[in-house]
Order: sequence, then structure tokens, then C-alpha cells
Amino acid sequence: MDERRHYGLDALRGFMMILGIVLHAALLYLTSPPLAAPIPTDRNNAVVFDVIFAFIHDFRMPTFFLLAGFFTALLVEKRGIGGTLKNRASRILLPLLAALVVILPPTGLLTLDFMLAARFGTHELLPNLPQLRQLAAEIAAKTGEPPGRFPLGHLWFLYYLCMFYLLIGPLHWLIARCRRLGVGQPEGVFARALGHPFMMLVFALWTALTLWPFKGGQVHEGFVYFAPHPPSLLYYGSFFVLGYVFHIHRSFLDASVRHLRGFTVIAAILFPLSAVLSGLDNSARGGSAELHLYSVLANALCTWALIYVFIGAALRFFDRPSPWIDYTAQSAYWVYLIHMPLVSLAGWWLVQFDLPAVFKFLLVCAFTALIAFATFHYWVQDTWLGQFLHGRRLNLRWPWRDRRAAVRRP
Repeated sequence: MDERRHYGLDALRGFMMILGIVLHAALLYLTSPPLAAPIPTDRNNAVVFDVIFAFIHDFRMPTFFLLAGFFTALLVEKRGIGGTLKNRASRILLPLLAALVVILPPTGLLTLDFMLAARFGTHELLPNLPQLRQLAAEIAAKTGEPPGRFPLGHLWFLYYLCMFYLLIGPLHWLIARCRRLGVGQPEGVFARALGHPFMMLVFALWTALTLWPFKGGQVHEGFVYFAPHPPSLLYYGSFFVLGYVFHIHRSFLDASVRHLRGFTVIAAILFPLSAVLSGLDNSARGGSAELHLYSVLANALCTWALIYVFIGAALRFFDRPSPWIDYTAQSAYWVYLIHMPLVSLAGWWLVQFDLPAVFKFLLVCAFTALIAFATFHYWVQDTWLGQFLHGRRLNLRWPWRDRRAAVRRP
């Protein structure tokens, strides 16, 4: 049984969640929003935020779902299938239901406020209904999607996790069956193959196949709504399944560390290439199957190169006890849950001012991080809310004040 704590992967999982602040703040200042999500943005915008948004979007959620699969397999090993499902219901499903009632309404209101302010120049807390109907019609005309669907906002990832947890039983059975047949042994051919750097090509080919339904080879559509979106489920679910397998066959993790420099070079080449190809594919608007093929291949390869890079870097540089790592890992859940209404509030308030986009972006990030971490530290971690989210109360000091490992209360 795996009893060690995976500090590096735990830190990376927390970092992927907290990175949502940067991603969603950058979204407010795009010069060219994705075709599948043509939302209005601040009049003070800059191309640098298109680059930041595209870069983070390439790896963040695939990496998170891969790590979610990895830690789910770890939990199954320790608690069994029933214990894992019970734990996930209390730690993921119940917080999701609570957040739908408490966090989603103000998030939706403030997001609409920002979009209406950016589109019409108004600045009202309660949305103007004629303007709202006009904006909905404009977005629907650009995307071809019907208006009126129920969006989950940033909570969609918890919703998808709950669906992916239904795969635990079949995955456990399939892996056990393969082992009985002599396939997939920890030291077998399959395990050694996963440790080969060229497996990135195999993973990328499958990911490219799952990317085919998406405009520009990028996942910007369908997944944020309550109605399940099969292409998005297949795309993100593939990373969850692979993460589950990687917990059993750790050679993938070893390869990401051994070949970190090579994967970094590959990612540095593939990211601008994939961005250019996605732009050309979007410009063609589905008119060129060949261009779309190049786009999905480049994006899939880039995503996997970045996954290798971030996992390799986390294991090489952060796989050790540290107050910073512990604080990041423990605070990330709350920070992710609460960050979106804060980002929208700050962005909406700043729309009225004619300031450089970089300055606005930094203010949004600073305001959101300050409120999110302060509320976690003083109002969440050592309260019933911390118990609700983590299953225990925490007693974490600010990491710059604590050289010791965090002390937890039972």
C-alpha cells in the first residue's frame, strides 16, 4: 500500500486550482475571445492576455483531471471502493450542492454585470433585462448554440468529477482482470512502455481524436452547462482514467522527471505552433479538414508536453515537506470555490475606469488572492466550513511564519 505523501503532486494539484485566478482574470482582458465563448471583454485589453489564457488553458484542467485520477486510485487503495465513494460524496458532491446555492448565484450575477458593462457601458448591479436579452441573442448568433441553458460556471469541474467517480468500480474491475490475465503487471512490458518518452505520442494521438469535435482543436464549449456534454466528458475523462492507471504504473512519473528538459523544449516549440494553427483553423470556420487535423494534433501534443513538464517539475523541485506546499494544497479548494465571484466583482468595478489592461489584471488578481486566502486563513480552515470541505479542521500558520510541518487537529 502507498503510504507516502506525494508532496510534489499535491502541490501541483493545488497550484492548478489556484491558477484559476490568473486564467479567469486574463479572460476579462482578451482581445479575441474564443469563437465558442465570444463574451464581451474590457475595452482596455491586450494581446498578452490572449497568450496567457491560451497557455494556461492548454494544460491546466487536463493536468488537474489526471491528478484527480491518480489520487482517486490512491484513495481506493487505502479505503476500498465503498469508502472512496463515501469520501468523495462528502468532500466533492456535498460542497458542489452547497456551492450551487451559495456561490453560483452571486457568480452569475457579477459575471453578467461585467459582460453588460463591457458591452453596453452601463454599470448597474441588477442587469438591465432588454440589454441582457440582446447580449444573449448576440452570443447565441455567434456560437450557434441556443440561449437559456443552465450554466454551472467554474463549478463544472466538481460536477464532472462526480461523474468520473462512477468509473471507479469498472476501472478497479478491469485492472484486476488484466492482472489475473498477466497483463499490466507493475514490472511488466506495459509498465516499462509507460516510462518511455515516446509514449507522449501515443497519448497525444488519443487526445487529438477526442479534440476533433472542438473548434480550433481547443475545448472552449459545452462543458460549463448542467446538461452533460459527451465530447467534453470523453476528453477530460480520458485524463482521469490515465491518472488512475499512472498511480499503479509509476514509470510515467519517472519519465516526466528524467526527460524534463527535453519535454520543456518540445512544449516551447509546440505552444506557439498550436496557437497559430488554432487561429488559422478558427478563421477557416470548419472549412478545412486538413487544417483542423493539424490543429488538433498540435494542441494534443502541446497539452501532453506541458503535462510532462509540470508533473516533472513538481516531482523534481517540490516533492518534499514544506509549509508553503502544505498551505497551497490545503487552501486551494476554498480559493477555487470562492475566486470566481471575486474576479467578476473586481473586473466589473474596474470596467468604468480607463486604465491599462495590465494594471487592471494585476488589481483583479491581487484583490481576489487577498480575499480568498484571508478568508481561508481566518474564517474557513479552523471552522465548521473547513471540516465540511476537508473532513477535518486545520491549524495552518502563514507559511512565511512557519518552518514546521502544518499541525492538524483530528
